[in-house]
Amino acid sequence: MAVTKIHPIKTTLKKAIDYICNGDKTDDEIYVTTHLCSRENAHKEFELTKK
Repeated sequence: MAVTKIHPIKTTLKKAIDYICNGDKTDDEIYVTTHLCSRENAHKEFELTKK
């Protein structure tokens, strides 16, 4: 059974996304996908959506 946890982001959103997409944890990012945005710009798009 899969277990997920939600943790608050305590740093910048960009640093959090970079940490989550760390190549060591994701087998060189093969487990990282996006939908209608690029990973490099995701933090900007998230902030625009938040506003």
